[in-house]
Amino acid sequence: MVRELSSYELLSHPEKTLYIHLKNVADISRITINSKNLNFENLDVNILADISYIIGACHDFGKATHYFQDYIRERDEQRKLTLKNNPLTQHGLISAVFAYYVLKQYLKEKNEELFFIPLFGYLAVKRHHGNLDNPIFELVALDDDKIEYLKKQAEAIDPKQITEIYQSLLTDIDTNDFLKQIESLSLEIKKSKRQLIRHLKNESSTYSYILFQLLYSILLNSDKTDAASLNMPTRPNLSPLLVDEYRKFKKWDKTEEGINNIRNLIYSDVTDEIKNINLDHRIYSLNVPTGTGKTLTSFSLSLKLREKIESELNYSPKIIYSLPFLSIIDQNYSVFEDVFKTIYEDEPDTSTLLKHHHLSDIQYTFQDDEFKEDKALLLIEGWNSEIVVTTFIQFFHSLISNRNRSLRKFHNIANSIVILDEVQSIPHKYWLLFKELIITLSKHLNTYFIFVTATQPLIYNENEREIVELAKNKNDYFSKFDRISLQYLPEPMSLDDFKEKVRLDIETMENNDFLIVLNTINASKKVYEHLTFSKKESVDYFYLSTHITPKERLERIKQIKNTEKRRVIVSTQLIEAGVDIDVDVVYRDMSTLDSINQVAGRCNRNFDIKKKGEVKVFILKDERKEYYKYIYSTFLIDKTKETLDGTGIIKEKEFLELNNEYFKKIKETQSEDEAKKILDALHNMRFDYIKENFHLIENDYEKADVFIEIDDNAHDIWQQFKALREIKNSLERKNKFLNFKKQFYEYVISVPKAKVPSLVDSNTEISYVSLEILSEWYNKETGFIAKEEGALIF
Repeated sequence: MVRELSSYELLSHPEKTLYIHLKNVADISRITINSKNLNFENLDVNILADISYIIGACHDFGKATHYFQDYIRERDEQRKLTLKNNPLTQHGLISAVFAYYVLKQYLKEKNEELFFIPLFGYLAVKRHHGNLDNPIFELVALDDDKIEYLKKQAEAIDPKQITEIYQSLLTDIDTNDFLKQIESLSLEIKKSKRQLIRHLKNESSTYSYILFQLLYSILLNSDKTDAASLNMPTRPNLSPLLVDEYRKFKKWDKTEEGINNIRNLIYSDVTDEIKNINLDHRIYSLNVPTGTGKTLTSFSLSLKLREKIESELNYSPKIIYSLPFLSIIDQNYSVFEDVFKTIYEDEPDTSTLLKHHHLSDIQYTFQDDEFKEDKALLLIEGWNSEIVVTTFIQFFHSLISNRNRSLRKFHNIANSIVILDEVQSIPHKYWLLFKELIITLSKHLNTYFIFVTATQPLIYNENEREIVELAKNKNDYFSKFDRISLQYLPEPMSLDDFKEKVRLDIETMENNDFLIVLNTINASKKVYEHLTFSKKESVDYFYLSTHITPKERLERIKQIKNTEKRRVIVSTQLIEAGVDIDVDVVYRDMSTLDSINQVAGRCNRNFDIKKKGEVKVFILKDERKEYYKYIYSTFLIDKTKETLDGTGIIKEKEFLELNNEYFKKIKETQSEDEAKKILDALHNMRFDYIKENFHLIENDYEKADVFIEIDDNAHDIWQQFKALREIKNSLERKNKFLNFKKQFYEYVISVPKAKVPSLVDSNTEISYVSLEILSEWYNKETGFIAKEEGALIF
């Protein structure tokens, strides 16, 4: 005779009861909302906390069926897989209908304007194990077959057991009444699609999108937190004087000469301005020249702004420092890390300072405790740290996404201070999109934004106070600089002529370091090979592109900084991305003006007053067309040419006016069609359109990852990777890979997929170049060897 289960013996996970899991998720959800300072019109924070609690309490209701209980208790792996694949075992849909039922009961006497909230609860619960789909698709999908499954599942729930559980969790809810009504409730949900469409269309803002993503994110995070039995670290205190003390230790605050004096003036100007700002305004700018200490200034600024918010608004914001490129994440993170190590004489815990991108170490520490890989990954991907250093990809694809994994950290963007460094890298076609979204986030989630750049795009109008400049004397700072001169040479030049010109100039200007930046990898390789055909002993030659493994790129950047010899560097655009090097002469193939500004920032960066740096912009072409046409939009190049035509020799102090003119031309003539379409998708929560059409980085060709076995260490790592296939348990296999994921990707490059079909390893399905065939596919100096001609795009 089979023993009946007590309601408190029902399981949600192999080692956890359903009641405990539902209670914990509901409690964590309520606590998360109550810890936030939010501002949603017509939605009191206490009601919002109740809504979040209800969604958490309902999300696994369907696990009470005997179908799921048989599955979760099964020990035979083959039988368990069969049970898992049975549609009646799935718990998401019936749990979603239950969430709709409870929220409707709760809200019927609260606020009639919130009729859409039960539908939001339905959508969030239905997709808490998957990615989001369009609400309309989800509602229409409740067809007759699904309703029949729901009725069978309702019959497979013991009324006494489920009543006992929810008498404690939701005291006013009659679960028996729900089980009896499941068919009519399903039909009601299905018919509500027109009402929801009308509501979203009439509202025509990102309000509903942000509210839904907040509720969805909190459910995801609460569910994963409890399922993994995570003990969340307590939030650390951060001194607003941390950077001040660091600068005093370094004696930078006493420097009165050259560029360091200007850095001090900017630092004081910006950080002193904090006391004057009105916290009702939440979008700020730090627009100062390159090489003037923006990283530390913005860090100090955010710490002081944090203290002001704590004092005046009674909540403590996290700090999210976001950059466009991986190449400068490590560099800026190490600056912040050094501040903590210098002042506290110890490395900061990950709970204090986190670096997050897809190649980050999977390590999370809190007060000398180190979390295991699976828990560490959850904490890292949830941004459960006080200061997060991350990429634009991570940040913006957490705001505009349908992906479960990306959206889990959405709620941690609420009440944060977001520093967007090198903000000019945001594609102009998305200016309108980000403008509206950031305004809505700042308004409803009380999130503060600081745009940091030397070349401020016209996303917001400073004259109309849409954005507040914190460097009040910025015009004076730009006028003080005379480090370089910029010359635009509009006459097209063949690559062969350019190669020879560069070689002769390097010989003639024998005391200068050179940086040559090309638009395509093929062009960069040809120039490098020409210059190194007969190397000079007094010169160190360096080549950088994405066809060099990340491990070697980092080593070369270190060598560039540390060599005592004269330097000649040939690179693609990756060198522009804030890489902290200093040269005397820069030759740049034609690009957009903001990109030209970036590479100019590598020239006489530290303000050597004895000689002025030279930056020259050429238009290079092959036998078919100009190289810039392989990678840049015609629109941006045309605006750059219009801005630079007839300028002659441009002084650095003229850069600010030049940049303003360039961005004004873009603003006046750009098409906003793409941004408007994505905004419309956000307004109407059309997640399919968002998924297909929002890409911060465009991929013009299909890429393939290639593991390059360049040394014995790479060989050992590849063997570890191959061994993973022997591990049958997917979770164990994933956790094992997390142990060496960062080291693995130090040897991985991305190349056009068409170039590597013969390299795909049949066992791992990843392209692989072994030590045995290394020389055939990889050059130690210039990297991957393409087997076909063509412009390989960076």
